[in-house]
Amino acid sequence: MTPAPLALADPMSALMMLALALGLWLTAAAVTVGAGRLVIPWLVKRKINDGEQRKASDYLRMLHSDKKNTPTMGGAFMVPAWLLVSTLGACMLVLLGFDALRVLGALGLAAFVVLGNGALGLVDDYCKLTKRGKDGISGKAKLAAQTVIAAMASSGACWLLGDSGRVLVLPFVSVDIGWWMVPLGTFVIVGAGNAYNLTDGLDGLAGGTGSVAFYALAGGAGLLAALGSAPALALEAALLGSVASGALLGFLYWNRHPAKVFMGDTGSLSLGALLGLLAVLARLELLLAVVGGVFVVEALSVMLQVGYFKLSKGRRIFRCAPLHHHFQFGGWHETKVTRHFLAAACACAFVGLALAATFVRLPQHPPQVSKPGVEREVPADAVVQR
Repeated sequence: MTPAPLALADPMSALMMLALALGLWLTAAAVTVGAGRLVIPWLVKRKINDGEQRKASDYLRMLHSDKKNTPTMGGAFMVPAWLLVSTLGACMLVLLGFDALRVLGALGLAAFVVLGNGALGLVDDYCKLTKRGKDGISGKAKLAAQTVIAAMASSGACWLLGDSGRVLVLPFVSVDIGWWMVPLGTFVIVGAGNAYNLTDGLDGLAGGTGSVAFYALAGGAGLLAALGSAPALALEAALLGSVASGALLGFLYWNRHPAKVFMGDTGSLSLGALLGLLAVLARLELLLAVVGGVFVVEALSVMLQVGYFKLSKGRRIFRCAPLHHHFQFGGWHETKVTRHFLAAACACAFVGLALAATFVRLPQHPPQVSKPGVEREVPADAVVQR
């Protein structure tokens, strides 16, 4: 007999889900650390390293000259670790009585986005490492592939959420957007993937800021799920985000300065797109823009730099873009840049979680008003005082 699903409004059920999320977070971190211990020596043996040919600036190449033999494609062990622990978490939700279609559907969409973008990043990394293309896959081809993957995932999310879930959640109000959530979701997934990819440039930068952003987004989704104020897929998004945060924390063990492995496009494209998908599943696109503020600023710095360079015929706003290289060119050591960006990510997470409180929709209980012309019944044994 199928167990009855837990009601998250019950404090004990909410505590149980919190314990499950924490357990999955720690498990993902441990599995990723163990996977790195097995895979990194193989990457070193095969000489799958970053290489100097990937640095567009001579000065940047000089700054990172000591990294040329550091292996890359760390996503090759981080993504399987995330998938393994996420599958474990989904199975536990089904055993607890949650709707198997929604739980496995959310996991399937997340796996599709992660594996699809991971494969794209893997090919891109391979082209760069083998010098078949200094810049890897062309920008137009990569963007087209990302858009197709994101559009398919957004359509699947729209179908899973149903009519009641096709809303845009804003502070104090929810707007029904119907099938417009598909193009919005496509934009969010592609944008998050590319913004996160741009942030992956220093030891520990993408790993640390990404872990914080996933943790905050999962916390916001979990809060709304616990209070019954979010679409049905918010809890699934919260657990998948907890696993991703843990996996990035485990990856940070190997990626902290001096890094023993880099994430590569294999990891950054896939996890960035996953961050966008989880926001779509939980209908928290606005919250993602806040908790992922570091990624937004990094992407904006590149767009402003490129646009101004073309309009001004060679002039620049920043010393170098993305923004973290601007501070490097200003004399900051990369560990100082990473510390400050991580502090900014934590600040964005705190602001985002505070903003999540404005998304809460408390159940409304209309006052019971007696119908006109209908006398209120008085018990037979009541004493009427005149």
